[in-house]
Amino acid sequence: MGIFVNLAKRNVFRHVNRNLIIGISIALSVGLFFAVLCISNGVENQLVFNKVQIETGVVSFSVDEDLLETADEATQQEFEALYKELGEIPSVNNVRERIHSRALLSNGDKTVDINLRGLDWSKERPLYSSLVFNVPPESGFSDQPGIIISQSIADKLKVGQNEYCSVLVQTVQGTLNLEEYPVLGILQNISGWANMMVFMDIDTAKPLINSGIASDVLLDSENLGAADEILAGTKTALTNRFGTDMDAETYLDRSAIASTVSNANKYGFLSIVIFLQIISFFGIGFVVMNNVIERKKEIGTLLAIGYKPIQIRGLFIYETLFIGLIASLVGLLLFGMVLFYFSQNGIFLGETASLIFGGTLLKPQLSISVALLGVFIGILYPLVSAFWSTRKIRKAEPVSLLYDR
Repeated sequence: MGIFVNLAKRNVFRHVNRNLIIGISIALSVGLFFAVLCISNGVENQLVFNKVQIETGVVSFSVDEDLLETADEATQQEFEALYKELGEIPSVNNVRERIHSRALLSNGDKTVDINLRGLDWSKERPLYSSLVFNVPPESGFSDQPGIIISQSIADKLKVGQNEYCSVLVQTVQGTLNLEEYPVLGILQNISGWANMMVFMDIDTAKPLINSGIASDVLLDSENLGAADEILAGTKTALTNRFGTDMDAETYLDRSAIASTVSNANKYGFLSIVIFLQIISFFGIGFVVMNNVIERKKEIGTLLAIGYKPIQIRGLFIYETLFIGLIASLVGLLLFGMVLFYFSQNGIFLGETASLIFGGTLLKPQLSISVALLGVFIGILYPLVSAFWSTRKIRKAEPVSLLYDR
């Protein structure tokens, strides 16, 4: 057996051109497998995660309108106690308040219909980092009463930074409030939906809406997989305090874009992996089989001098084992270096990806477990091919293999 192991090692480097084709096939198979899954992990952990934190949180609920209209100081205290309870749910690391309202924005002469968002900027870092400013706000803007608008709104109203606009909004009691606020920052135009968004600090928005509580509450988590557990805890807390779960939902139910990105990551990348592996399996199998056919005289010679078919099959298996291991490591090394570079610097997706995916850069996430699985595949495919391609050796006649028709 030791003779065949040593012979297999020598054959790996003796038949360089032939084995190079097998090695390249295996290296590409392993490298692409590793790359696709690392990019998939990057989408899940960065783009989907960022989009969820920007749009909905892992779990969110909207406060009942009747409760908003009748909210008093006791209700505010009840919500403060609720937020503390929600923050103690396992996996929850952040509880955010938001105010969503339709409003009108004017400069005295012209008026535009807007989507007003009241936010606690100290808890909205993913959102703020996704915003691209034509005119960025000055430092400390989050402590000032004012608004952040898009360039489209600024052009329509003919206003610039630090100039004042009037916000007309219907309060929770049904009356109208009109207040003037300075423009703190101007956003780059992204889309019709994003262009009509106007942001302000939530402590400024609450008096404007005449409400001491927020209209929407978002719960964040580092683990998107914990959404159902967080949802159950949220519904329990809401039902115990207010007798209703306030239609609490996970990001998969509430956010179409985040759900689409998440499902695309799970099923789209899985489809790519399966497709690539099918091609790789048959491609490697064809190359290994062709290698066996080309060496039929060598097989016939070994049979003629008395070696058993199982020993000859072992020779091919050892060869493919060595080639598979070396090629897998080379494929992982080459693709790993490229992925490591992009994991540090990111793959630029374009400025328009900012509000769509929550960021302009995609960073693949390297995984040791995926690398080990890639090595396993890089060894398994050629081994299976070698077993299959040499199955007829046990019935082969040396004379028929040595005779060159």
